[in-house]
Amino acid sequence: MLVAVAVAVVGFLAVAALTQLQGYRLGGTIVVPVLAVYTLKNLVTLPVFVLSTAVAYLGLAVLKRRTLYYGRTELLATLVVGSVVPLTILLTLGSLAGEGFREVVFVGSILPGLAAYNYHQLRDEYVTQDLTAAVLLYLVLVALGGALVSPRFVSTLGALTPPVLYAETADVAILRGAVVETLPEPPVVGRAVAVGVFGLGMVLAERVRARFGVRVGVIALALLALYALASVWLLALYALTFLLGFAFLELVHRTTLLYGRVLVGLTAAFALLVALPLVTALPILRGLSAFFVAILGGIAAYSLHVTPPAERVASFPLQVAVFVPLVFLARLVAEPYARGVPQELSLPVLVLGAVLTVGSLLLVRAVLVPLPDDESVLRASILSGGGEA
Repeated sequence: MLVAVAVAVVGFLAVAALTQLQGYRLGGTIVVPVLAVYTLKNLVTLPVFVLSTAVAYLGLAVLKRRTLYYGRTELLATLVVGSVVPLTILLTLGSLAGEGFREVVFVGSILPGLAAYNYHQLRDEYVTQDLTAAVLLYLVLVALGGALVSPRFVSTLGALTPPVLYAETADVAILRGAVVETLPEPPVVGRAVAVGVFGLGMVLAERVRARFGVRVGVIALALLALYALASVWLLALYALTFLLGFAFLELVHRTTLLYGRVLVGLTAAFALLVALPLVTALPILRGLSAFFVAILGGIAAYSLHVTPPAERVASFPLQVAVFVPLVFLARLVAEPYARGVPQELSLPVLVLGAVLTVGSLLLVRAVLVPLPDDESVLRASILSGGGEA
């Protein structure tokens, strides 16, 4: 995990610097660094990403011409279109490869849509320059990772934390002859279950945002629900990186003029750095899962930061109200591992889950005024013939 974190942190800081100094988008804050790490893990990631991004880019162009989608709806549509190719590969060919391949393809399915959306936001004259910078940064990060995965570093970089890029499932470790033998990581849940939870999580998160105007993470809670079945310690890692990342972000925000994607990059880098000692202190064995959970913690910290102070009190209860049903759904169709939760869907566990979900929603309704739905707005608007018109 040390090498994966080093590559990603250098990438996040580089993206933050290039965004601040040159205004580059680079396909999104997390895209190039995460893509570099996943390419080192499995070389098939690159062609799948390129094909998926092209499909998402063309699909978004069609949507722009034929629909009135804009803003967040446009982003969500692009994420869905961009995930078609990798998720199709996951469902059809995932059984031919190991867990590392399946996790890379599944989690990496969000990257093409992010990249395509960001490049659609650029004016045509800037696309080539931005894309060139992204490619160069990607090559530098892959070269850095390749240099750090070496037989002479096996006893240090490969052994101090979960191996990830030194594992026998990592292509770079095989090519460099620097494999650290580890126990294979079985899949958290089946492929179809993972895709189902992923899709339902997106729907629930967007319904919450539309109703209450509060961000709870488009994919974060769905992924955390799956990771909960693998190990409760991954949830602890998420909570700690989220809290520490938020404190770091608030400090940076109060002492600098940095904002936007620059803060996202800095917070994600910080979350990965603090995750390293936490992984060694906690009984966490799934290094690739821990890597992405830490990034999710940093991004969640930024989401809370940009949430208006009056609405922040509702953020955590809404996350609980979405997370608990997703965990129970995943547990209903999949068995948890020794450290996963919940171990059993007993009556007390179901009652506790219902209390947490309903109680969280009641708390939100008590402290937050829900946004009116679109139909109510149209009925009351004089512009659409409603109200007193």
